[in-house]
Amino acid sequence: MRCRRHRPHRHLHAQTVATPTADTGDGDSSDSAVGTPIGFIDVDDAGYIDMLFVDPAYGRMGVATSLLTRVGRFAAAHGIGRLTVHASITARPFFTRRGFRTIETRHPTIGTVSFVNYLMICS
Repeated sequence: MRCRRHRPHRHLHAQTVATPTADTGDGDSSDSAVGTPIGFIDVDDAGYIDMLFVDPAYGRMGVATSLLTRVGRFAAAHGIGRLTVHASITARPFFTRRGFRTIETRHPTIGTVSFVNYLMICS
C-alpha cells in the first residue's frame, strides 16, 4: 500500500454522476454535480491508472469509456505519452477494446491469495 504523501503531486481524479442533466459529457462533472457518483478513475503523473470503478447498476452505459477518455485528454495536456494499468481478468477486454495491449501476465500474491492480472499499455 502506498502512503498518500508519496503519491505524485499531479494526478487526475475524475468522477461522473447519476444526474444526466449535470453531466457535461466530458467525464468530469464534479464541479456541477447533483446526484450520486456512479464512477471514478484515478491516474498519476506517470500515466498509471490506479483505479477505475463504475457502479454495476450503470455498467455498459459508457461511463468507464467517458472516464478513460477524460484521462486520455489529461495525459495529452500534461505531456504524458502513454497510459498503463494493471487490469484484472474482468477489465482486460475493456482496456483491449480501447487500444491497450498486454505487456505482461502477472500472478501477484497478497497474503495467501494469488490472482492474475495484466500489465497493459496504451501509447
